Amino acid sequence: MKNNYFVQAAWPVIFALASLSTPIRATLQTFNITNIVKEEDHYSTFLQGDKQQQLKQQRKQTFLSVDREAMRKMTQLKSHHHPYFENLFNCANITSSKTAKGRAILLFVAFLYGTLNVTLRAVYASDGAPTASVLSLVRQCLSVLTFIPIIASANIRNNAAGNETEREKIWVLNNSRPLWLAAAELAFWNCGAQGLINAGLLFSPAARASFLTQTSVVLTPLISAVAGETIQSSVWGGCALALVGLFLISTSSSDTSSVTDTDILATASSFNQGDAMILLGALSWSAYIFRTSQIANKYSELDLQFTKTAFLAGMYGIWFLFEALSTLKSGGTLLQLWSGFQSIPVWIILAYSAVGPGAIADLLQQQGQKEVTASESNIILCMESIFAAVCAFTLLGEVSSIKEVIGGLFIVVAAILASKQ
Repeated sequence: MKNNYFVQAAWPVIFALASLSTPIRATLQTFNITNIVKEEDHYSTFLQGDKQQQLKQQRKQTFLSVDREAMRKMTQLKSHHHPYFENLFNCANITSSKTAKGRAILLFVAFLYGTLNVTLRAVYASDGAPTASVLSLVRQCLSVLTFIPIIASANIRNNAAGNETEREKIWVLNNSRPLWLAAAELAFWNCGAQGLINAGLLFSPAARASFLTQTSVVLTPLISAVAGETIQSSVWGGCALALVGLFLISTSSSDTSSVTDTDILATASSFNQGDAMILLGALSWSAYIFRTSQIANKYSELDLQFTKTAFLAGMYGIWFLFEALSTLKSGGTLLQLWSGFQSIPVWIILAYSAVGPGAIADLLQQQGQKEVTASESNIILCMESIFAAVCAFTLLGEVSSIKEVIGGLFIVVAAILASKQ
């Protein structure tokens, strides 16, 4: 049964990765071009006299070639006839609103996160699947490797423009604390969310854990309100609808027939340490989204997300080290942690999970949250559940229940409501 599931799940994912490789590469190149132009505009405001004129001259000489390159990449994306990419760029062409573009970007991030669910299930269904610590460490290391060519390309462009020294000075002036400290904070919240939720699953039923995890959709606006931000009534309404939708999805389990609403709506007397860990994990994820929105405009996406990913790799490395020592102490071998490490399909799936839902999603999420509030961002990211269901149906043939469909509709309505000004 396990092998059959892996065959069904793995090869469609591999095919999807192959078909999307060119558009993803083009998206990254276009992102680099756009990001560099935006950064130069930002940096030019700090320059004085001749240096500012020199930068303008360099921009005048290179802008046409950069613009042609960007347009060529956009055309290349559309020529692949991927409906999602076409809809995404059509949406960007309809309006010049930065907020609308931020929402479109976050919607794409939710899609990437939705594909992560399917890919990880495929990995865990393989023979000799890795443990959670090994999988997390490998994914983060692959994500770090993904950033290297992107950063190298950006540095080459910056050196060619001759403004690297000025950029370094500007970061010192523009930020109240070092970039590495901000990255370490985001890595802490991100790692805390996953670690606490994974630990809580050891003590809490899966259905209730799933629902408690999604309470971050309400915790995020609460954190924002405590921090002094004004939360619109439409956002509060969207949070409530999203929570109802997530509740319906969480209580509609296709794996067990014994899951009921009362399993999740447990009484206070049944609240255990696992539930507390999961709620703390949800709070940690809300803190991550909130802090990302606060500092997104202060740092370069590439610099901040690369550093954050490197910190995460180190944290997961510590987790792996503890598990490895525990295994060896009990008389086991390290091979037990991932006996199927030689599987090429598994490595391909892990590579996609590190590139798409990993590096690209991190970059785009920070870019999207520059224009969208933390509370609304969390509601949009809740659509991950809908995209996960679509991917499961498309790639695995899994059919969602009526309850799950209704829950998904609630989330869609919630996102629309929260976007109303």
